[in-house]
Amino acid sequence: ILLAGLGAVTTTFMAGVFAIRKGLAAPTGSLTQMGTVRLGKRTDGRSPLIKDFVPLASLDDLVFGGWDIFSDNCYEAARNAEVLNSDLLEHVRPELESIIPWPAVFDQHYVKRLDGPNVKSGASKRDLAEQVIEDIRRFKTEQNVDRLVLVWCGSTEIFMEESAVHSSLEAFEKGLDDSDPAIPSSMIYAYAAIKEGIPYANAAPNLSADVPALEELALKTGSPLAGKDLKTGQTLMKTMIAPGLKARLLGVEGWYSTNILGNRDGEVLDDPESFKTKEES
Repeated sequence: ILLAGLGAVTTTFMAGVFAIRKGLAAPTGSLTQMGTVRLGKRTDGRSPLIKDFVPLASLDDLVFGGWDIFSDNCYEAARNAEVLNSDLLEHVRPELESIIPWPAVFDQHYVKRLDGPNVKSGASKRDLAEQVIEDIRRFKTEQNVDRLVLVWCGSTEIFMEESAVHSSLEAFEKGLDDSDPAIPSSMIYAYAAIKEGIPYANAAPNLSADVPALEELALKTGSPLAGKDLKTGQTLMKTMIAPGLKARLLGVEGWYSTNILGNRDGEVLDDPESFKTKEES
């Protein structure tokens, strides 16, 4: 699993997988690990676990790699995020410490409130995409894995709308050569993943693979595309509670949200341009 952005979300994800492997935690909330599928009639009592019914990769088979603008290893990043308690992190410390981020594709124009030293440089956005492709190929060879998936977990980029450079693959690739400003960092990762024929998931609400050019490329390479933000925290709660309020005609005069974790997500969304992306989604 390749992760673009090794912050609070991804280090918690990886630490959770390692903890489950060691029997330190249950895979609570995981559809693939705890979900079931009903076979036949309800009275037949046949409801195997999804993971036993569908040929999914085992948690024991997963290996992780990724990019980040900070060079902290994933144990250090998890400690800084302060999502998980330190006792649990100590139990999975060796696994997390072994994952050191590669230099990331990053341009502060698209995420105003962040900056970091662990960043790729290149003559053009095409050059940056080729560097990401090389990272992907190297990881696959070194880890001897059969399948890959790339998940964009970077910070929410500024709001963007489709433009001419997104209209076709030809226009997009010319845009890479010209370093077109309408191609943000997440699209470079998306292009690299799709070009390599691997699935790409977007865990942020910004425009990424969901443009005609990259959808055209995905059809050629057979890469599945998924995602338009994660729904794991207050967004999930809102979509559970709001329909009930509406159904009972109780009315909502306002909705106040706060970032109680105090992590970089809140810092990034404090920028009006990045917040507009979240707001529009």
